[in-house]
Amino acid sequence: MATKAAGRARSSTSGKGLFDGFEGYRTPSQDAYRRVLTQGIVAVDANVLLNLYRYTEQAKNDLLAVLASLGSQLWVPNQVVVEFWRNREGVLRDPRGTERAARELVDARDRATATIRAWANRVSLPPAEERRLIDTLLGAYSTVIDGVDAFSDRSGERAARDTGSDVVLGRLEAVLDSRVGPPLESDAHAVAVAEARRRIEELVPPGFKDKSKDGDGAAGDYLVWEQLLIEASRRRSDVLFVTGDVKEDWWRRERGELRGPRLELVAEMRSRSEGNLLMLTPSMLLSIARSVLDVEVHEESVENAERVDRLLAGEERASSGDGWTIDALDELFDRLAAEGGPHVEVVARAAASDGFVSRDEVYEIAGFDRSRSLRGFTRPLNRLRQCLVEERAIPASSCDLLRAEYDPLSNNPSLATGFRVAEAVLPLVVEILDDGS
Repeated sequence: MATKAAGRARSSTSGKGLFDGFEGYRTPSQDAYRRVLTQGIVAVDANVLLNLYRYTEQAKNDLLAVLASLGSQLWVPNQVVVEFWRNREGVLRDPRGTERAARELVDARDRATATIRAWANRVSLPPAEERRLIDTLLGAYSTVIDGVDAFSDRSGERAARDTGSDVVLGRLEAVLDSRVGPPLESDAHAVAVAEARRRIEELVPPGFKDKSKDGDGAAGDYLVWEQLLIEASRRRSDVLFVTGDVKEDWWRRERGELRGPRLELVAEMRSRSEGNLLMLTPSMLLSIARSVLDVEVHEESVENAERVDRLLAGEERASSGDGWTIDALDELFDRLAAEGGPHVEVVARAAASDGFVSRDEVYEIAGFDRSRSLRGFTRPLNRLRQCLVEERAIPASSCDLLRAEYDPLSNNPSLATGFRVAEAVLPLVVEILDDGS
């Protein structure tokens, strides 16, 4: 009898719970953040350190105060410092993107001028009237470009030449004293680079979105991750990784919204260190630190960090190969709406369903007869995308917004089961729809 009772007890205690094996789906509580901020490892990415050059004075001071308050919990992978020094001077040349904005305005001016000239030629506009319109345009752009250029910060050039004049470096040196981890040994480094390349080819996180980077630059994210895993394994503690990198090889997204680290990363951290993995962007860290740590963080600092997060996320998307922007998508949707087709509503339905819209839903939205084929349904989007490429609104490398999906195991594998919004563009589409709601 006692043996049977013991057997039942062992059976009941060997079972698993709802989150066992699914820890990545749990939303961290305030207590979870408090534990990791005061007892775990808080690691920051290179972009967090580089953002100090991009922030306002108040936001910079607040982030440095938060990092300093972490004490021994703050730990920086050696690869982060490698990437900080590698990219520091590039950021110092134009920390807030002022010069880049001026260059983009010049490009926009040239495109607008070419548009007027092409239109004037089509309607046989008198040369004097064409000249008047172009002069008006050039005068307006000149005023705006001069106004933007007035905000250029030349102090970065001095800091790049003389580290002793760099105030950010001076304060970071104090905060990071004894907080930077060691580099990998040469053999371990070679193994890690090989593993990074394998993950890139097999789309295993993190780092596969950096495939286009030159040389070992593509391995950077994985080197950061491997060094973080080693330290977490040594300490056997939870980890909070703070990064401004919001690409899909780090984060799990739902309808374009960041929900936490990718499930694979959570599982790998638990396998290597038995600890939990949490992730925050810099603006999220400032917001949470305000309530969890005894540090004053101003609301304006959180807002400034959020703006920088959005700016860098937009630049990341533009450089990742998809090339789409909010403005370009707005223009595409306006042109689609003007043509009167169902495509904007179809894309909206897909965006509301994690990027996918079924064949049946397309027929319902468009009001098509079931005998009508959906072959060529995406042509209007692809045609207008090409127009935007020719107008230099998006690069030629930009992806198609919508593509058909097929089921090779169905009775009719040549029939599309539905359409999917490109993963890289989905967050932008969701943002546009949320703003318009």
